[in-house]
Amino acid sequence: MMRRITTVGVALWLAAMTPVHAEEAIKAKFGPDAEPITRAASYVRSAPAPDYWALAPFYVPQVTGSACSVASVAMMMNALRGLPNAAADRIVTQRQLLDAVDDDRWRDAVAEDGEGISFTDLAHYVRRSLEAYGLDAEVEVFRPQDDSPRTLAALRRILADNEQSDGDIILLAFDQGTLTGDVGAGHIAPLGAYDAATRRVLVMDPDRSWYVPYWTSDEKLLAAMLKPDRADPEGSGLIRVRPRRVSG
Repeated sequence: MMRRITTVGVALWLAAMTPVHAEEAIKAKFGPDAEPITRAASYVRSAPAPDYWALAPFYVPQVTGSACSVASVAMMMNALRGLPNAAADRIVTQRQLLDAVDDDRWRDAVAEDGEGISFTDLAHYVRRSLEAYGLDAEVEVFRPQDDSPRTLAALRRILADNEQSDGDIILLAFDQGTLTGDVGAGHIAPLGAYDAATRRVLVMDPDRSWYVPYWTSDEKLLAAMLKPDRADPEGSGLIRVRPRRVSG
């Protein structure tokens, strides 16, 4: 028996048979300026990559769409402190970090549908977090003003120096869309590694609902730092935290 084909059925059949351009059907997870670590893991396998291995055990997703700052600071604190030896000592979680700092403005900013924080705020909360956990450290703020060769050279020096050991951690503040090719928004993430030979940075993005760590060029990172947004009309930058050695 021949099946009766309705008008709707014909339309659906024609739609299924009509070719669709790939770029119209599926948008790539990453744009041309980012490469996920799933396709580029050779550096962290062959190089010491001290910051990556200090951060990777503590790599966590931000708990809300606005909580990239608290997730990044929590990862930083754990990487600098290391795994506690005592069974009673806790790893720093995002909730515990907010409770330790005890600042309602930060809590509100990182709540679901919160406004997030500015780059200036980030430096403030990094210092507050270090104080809350009794960690004596130097906090260096780098805020680029332009994309000149001199500024790029300064950024490269900081990144290369930081890559030498796990004794310091960098938090990046940047426009996420500039790197990923998606919607632009101010964002914060730890720096996982810097490959000076290829001049690429590994961004440990806490936006885990959408991304894994990804590589991007240091030039593109500079461009992402310079891009203004609502919270930072003058652009952002990076914060480098180095615990001070206690002589004895």
